Amino acid sequence: MTRLVLLLFLGLSACAAREVKPTEPEMDRIEVQLAQMPCVGRLADWERIYLYHPDYFAEEVDAAIREGRAPRRSGYDRTKIEIHLRQANFEEFGEGRKSYADYPRGLADTDDRAYRIAYGSYDVKSGKLDLAACGAN
Repeated sequence: MTRLVLLLFLGLSACAAREVKPTEPEMDRIEVQLAQMPCVGRLADWERIYLYHPDYFAEEVDAAIREGRAPRRSGYDRTKIEIHLRQANFEEFGEGRKSYADYPRGLADTDDRAYRIAYGSYDVKSGKLDLAACGAN
C-alpha cells in the first residue's frame, strides 16, 4: 500500500511540474503569417521566442510585491501565445525559434541599443496574429 501511495504521489508531482509551452504546430502557424509581413521578412534574420502568457493569482502577486520577489504562476492562458522577435545574432541574441514555459532571463529588459524588434500575440482559437510593434528598438 505504501508503494502505491508513493507512486501516486510521484505521478501527481510530475504532472504539476510539467512545463506548458507552445507546440511546434502552433509555432508553424504563427511563422507562416510572420513570414508574410514585410517588416519581418526572412525568419532566419530573427531570434523568435514564443510562450503562453502566465496566469497569476492576485494574492500571490500581492505577496510577491510585499516580499520583493517574482510571483509564482498559477497556470497559463493557452488561448494566446506571446511573440517576441529580436534581431538574430545581435550581441547576446541568438537565432532560430524557441518555445518557453516562462519568460526567459533578459526578455523584459529595456535598453537603447540599435537593433530590430517585433512583438505581439497570436490568438490560438481565431488564428489571428497581432503585432504591437515591428521595427527599430
